[in-house]
Amino acid sequence: MGNTRGFGGRGRRTLVSALGDRNNRREGLEGVVRVVELHQIQSIVRPTTPSEAWSLRTAQPEATRFLGGGIDLVLYTPGTVTTLIDLSGLGRQGVTADRDGVAIGAETTLSELLEASPIASYAGGILVEVLRHVASPLQRNVATVGGAAARAHPWSDVVLAMLVLDAEIEVFDGASRSVPVAEFFATQAKNVAPLITGIRLPKRPSTARGAFEKFGRTGSDVALLNCACVADAVDGGVRNVRIAVGGTPSLARRLPEAEAALEGEPLSTARAAEVASIAARVVDAREDRRASESYRRTLTEVGVRRCLARLAGEDA
Repeated sequence: MGNTRGFGGRGRRTLVSALGDRNNRREGLEGVVRVVELHQIQSIVRPTTPSEAWSLRTAQPEATRFLGGGIDLVLYTPGTVTTLIDLSGLGRQGVTADRDGVAIGAETTLSELLEASPIASYAGGILVEVLRHVASPLQRNVATVGGAAARAHPWSDVVLAMLVLDAEIEVFDGASRSVPVAEFFATQAKNVAPLITGIRLPKRPSTARGAFEKFGRTGSDVALLNCACVADAVDGGVRNVRIAVGGTPSLARRLPEAEAALEGEPLSTARAAEVASIAARVVDAREDRRASESYRRTLTEVGVRRCLARLAGEDA
């Protein structure tokens, strides 16, 4: 069994954090902070294999949680949880490129991913563009890629990027397997979700390009809406078009109708505007306390148009 360490002997352990909501994890008054108490945590175990981690998790599903970066865990740990399963001992860190694409360990922090050389040129550097807009540098130093996929917040810039890049999620739930990202988010278990061990990005041609647009109240705020587009330039047109929108306020989704309208066509500012109009019409936009449905449709049109115009090398 892996290493175990406790929180006993030092009294009550508390951490200060922001309030949070169903859509933006900041329920209550803006700017208000509360004390998040983790005094119910009795131990932290550090398994060394995915099988060991999974056995620990499934043996006591109500009393255990996986610990990666831990940002959300601090904010939203149920009172029934007494044991944290520290995943840092699994050795799932780092970014490597091979003939099949790019492999990313689940425990790789967002800062490490941002600085990884295989990411700089992948699909025109879209991941670099996305990650620079995720939270703050201090949070990126802690947050992990696997944690971003596991939590799958509706506004997640990382989930959005995974969708347009046709990523696969590597999981362990008694056996190792790879799941296409769209399938993973559509069928994620409601009880004990699988242990995420890595993310794989497929090999892409040198002509692949991507663009990202995010709308928020501040540079480090979660998105009111975000969107991303990826395509391969081929024979005067574009192929393998991917267009996704998130924070609608639902989890990011691709827009097949908008993708089909551009597939095989030449890309220009005029064409970008036509496709953006389709995206605004078909996006699953709804109202919440942060934005209205009509405003989100407007943001969708503006964001998709800007992304596609950048892919075309023109101003939006």
